[in-house]
Amino acid sequence: MLRFLFLATMLAVFGVTGCGSETKATGVSTHSWVADNDLWKEDNVNFAESNVSEEMFNSIITAAETLYAPIAKDWNETLTIQRNWDDSTVNANANRDGNGWTEINMYGGLARRQEVIPAGFALVLCHELSHLYGGKPYIDVGLKMAAEGQSDFAGAGWCLKGIVENFNDPSDIEATPYMKKVCYNDNTCLRQLAGGNSLGKLLALLNKESIPNFETPDKSVVRKTNTSYPKTVQCRLDSYHNGTLVKDRPLCWYKP
Repeated sequence: MLRFLFLATMLAVFGVTGCGSETKATGVSTHSWVADNDLWKEDNVNFAESNVSEEMFNSIITAAETLYAPIAKDWNETLTIQRNWDDSTVNANANRDGNGWTEINMYGGLARRQEVIPAGFALVLCHELSHLYGGKPYIDVGLKMAAEGQSDFAGAGWCLKGIVENFNDPSDIEATPYMKKVCYNDNTCLRQLAGGNSLGKLLALLNKESIPNFETPDKSVVRKTNTSYPKTVQCRLDSYHNGTLVKDRPLCWYKP
């Protein structure tokens, strides 16, 4: 019920017509981590045992608010991150009106997913923060909202690193030999990649694709930069990988 009331309110107030859409009537640009989905139906049914507690949910958001407060100030904006713990939505979204108002919505339904570890939840938040402050290429040039691939790439780097360094995450890291090799056993780097890995599993479920792997990057090359969602889950995982390791943006969505 809370989910439907929230969506109805958003539609009425902002005129939002869908995920990743811009509403010209109000000037509000809204962009989400994934397209709308019905995984909210499974909340507290199949995944009652979650990796992200309410305390961790709040701790991650607080770390992000601290990290980005000076950046929002430099943009002459007021950044608000809504903590919708009781909402079952499996998603997140960022909003900007161009007049100093920005808002990010984070949902308990996403945090409670079995696939999502704390660093994965933080990475989704970083994706939304990077829509606002991640830079070019833009999906919305007028309101300077970063493209989907850019939000994945930028979010996995400085943002995620800054967050995982500043909250207490007691959970174990599922680190593969490859992750240990490229991170040189650096704990922060391992958490960044583990966060991306966890989201790869959830994205594979949402897109009905096989689970992506850091060792099998998407070899496709776009003719022009794709500012919408990359075509494959593997391409999104490649952005998480390259953003963490400070490599170039993947050519599966970015044209230099």
